[in-house]
This record gives sequence, C-alpha cells and structure tokens, in this order.
Amino acid sequence: IVDDFAASLSGCSTTCVASAGSSCAAGPATGNINDSASLLVGGTATYSATCNIEATATGALVNTATATVGGGVTDPVIANNTATDNDTLMPSADISITKSDGSTIATPGAPVTYTIVVANAGPSAAPTVGVSDVFAATLESCATTCVGAGGGSCTAGPVVGNLNETANLPVGGSVSYTLTADIAPDAGGSLVNTATVAAPAGVTELAPGDNTATDADLLAPEADLSITKTDGLTNAR
Repeated sequence: IVDDFAASLSGCSTTCVASAGSSCAAGPATGNINDSASLLVGGTATYSATCNIEATATGALVNTATATVGGGVTDPVIANNTATDNDTLMPSADISITKSDGSTIATPGAPVTYTIVVANAGPSAAPTVGVSDVFAATLESCATTCVGAGGGSCTAGPVVGNLNETANLPVGGSVSYTLTADIAPDAGGSLVNTATVAAPAGVTELAPGDNTATDADLLAPEADLSITKTDGLTNAR
C-alpha cells in the first residue's frame, strides 16, 4: 500500500487497523505511506492519515493511494487498485484592523498621529490584502509609513495622501501603518476617521466584523492670546 502525499501536505502521521485475522503496521508512522498488509479473504486494512495543509496552498488538493498484490498472487481486477481524493482548496482567514491616535480629544491646528494595525490570525495566508483609509477633510499634509512583523510586508513609504495599499500577510503576520497629519486650524466639532481592510480574491473572511476601525476625537480649539499696550512715549505732561 503506497500513498505519496501531495507537496502541499506536511506533518503527515498514519495509523492502521486491520480486521480480524488480517494485519498491517499499526503506527503511527510519519511521512508517506509505504506499507505491506496481510489480508484474509474479505479482510480489510484501514489507514487513517492526518496531515496539515500548507497555509499558502491554492488550487486543488489531489492525492492517490495504490495497492498491489504480492508475489504469486493474481489480481483479476486491477482497475480498483488505485483511489484518488480531490478537494478544491478554499483559503480562509481572520483578518483584522485597528486604528487609534491614543486620545479622545484633538486640537485644531495641531499635528495628529494615527497607528493602524492589520493582522492575519489564519488559518490560511492572505496575500495582497487591501488596506484603505480616506482621511477626513480636516486633515492636511497626510503621510503614511509602514513596517511589517511576523513575515508581513507592506509599502514602507512615506506615502502622501489617502491610504490605498496592499499588504502581504502570512498566518500570524501583521503590518503597522503610522499616519501623520495636521488638523486644519479652523476645524470644529469632531474628527472621525475610518480605516478598512479587505481579504484578497479567493480568500474567505471568517470574521468580517473586525474589518473596519474608526477613531473619533472631540475637537477642542486652543489659542495663546496676548495683549500689549503703549502710547509710544516714556514721559507724559
């Protein structure tokens, strides 16, 4: 009994249970299956193989097992001596995004810095994740830089203007964007900004509820007022 597992499978471990009077290697055995079994008439040997599918695997998972008879034995029906299992691979991932400037109050005319973190909790890899943020109209001179962690990668920048980038996120990988901007001096009310992440085509998002992140600050104007007074003289009559 032979089964060479697909290249997209790793950590394979196999056990076997035979019916009464028949025998096979009980295992567990690691790697591909390459075993000999002794089978009575009507006997069976049932192999159970457990493998991990690589997180980056795409396309189809195809695997074929083959049985051949030993010397001196004729197999009258060889058409059923191979069996193939074929699965379509459906990558899925839990991609999340957070955004914060570390405060709930901002000052018109002052700078503001946001941190946007995008992460992939798996189980599949997520290449070309879309990250976007249309900055509030009251933000000026916007520029964004990015660093990756855990194998995540992104455009280092600085990128000027709105955020419209793609990131590569392996399982456990993340990217952190740092946005710096100036709040318009005449801004009033509140400063609200939302960042969004989208799974790439072909990858199912497991938890879409954490694919947007909003930061809101109350705008509290501040001003340093001063006054001077003089008549231009030092002596008066």
